[in-house]
Amino acid sequence: MGILADRIEKFILAKLLEEQANREDGIVLRRNELADELNCAPSQISYVLSTRFSNDRGFIVESRRGLGGFISITRIPVKALLEAPKQEDKEETATDKPLTMGMIDNSLFELMQQKFLRKREAALLHEAFAILMEEPDRKTREAKVRRLFEQVVSMVKEV
Repeated sequence: MGILADRIEKFILAKLLEEQANREDGIVLRRNELADELNCAPSQISYVLSTRFSNDRGFIVESRRGLGGFISITRIPVKALLEAPKQEDKEETATDKPLTMGMIDNSLFELMQQKFLRKREAALLHEAFAILMEEPDRKTREAKVRRLFEQVVSMVKEV
C-alpha cells in the first residue's frame, strides 16, 4: 500500500499547504469524495489518516461518519508546542506526552513555511534533534530536546 499511501499523503499535504496560504486553520474533506478522486477505497484514506496524520506527527484529525460526514485536518501550530509547560514546571504524570520527532518535524516545517528557516537549516536541526532523541533516559532526553528547541525558538524570535 506504500505507493498509494504516499500519493494520498501528498494530496492531503498539498491541500493543507494550499489552505495555509489562504490563512485557513485546516481543511475539511469528505472521505468518499476523496477516495473517488484518488481512485481508492475509503478505508485506504482512513489508513493514511491514522498512520501519517496523527497528533505525534503534528496534526489534529476529526472525523464524522455517515451522511454529511467529513474529515477535518488541522496542523498543530508551533505556538502550541512553545506554550507547552516544561517538564520541570510540573509534576510528571502518566498522561504527559513527551516531544516526538513528528512534533519537532512539524515545528521545523512550519518555521520553513513562515520563512524563518531554510530547508538546509531545517535538515540540520532535524539531525540534531534525532541525535538527541537517541538518549535512553526520558528526563535527560526531554531536557536536552526542549533546551535545543527553546534555543531555536529564541533565535527565530530575534529575526
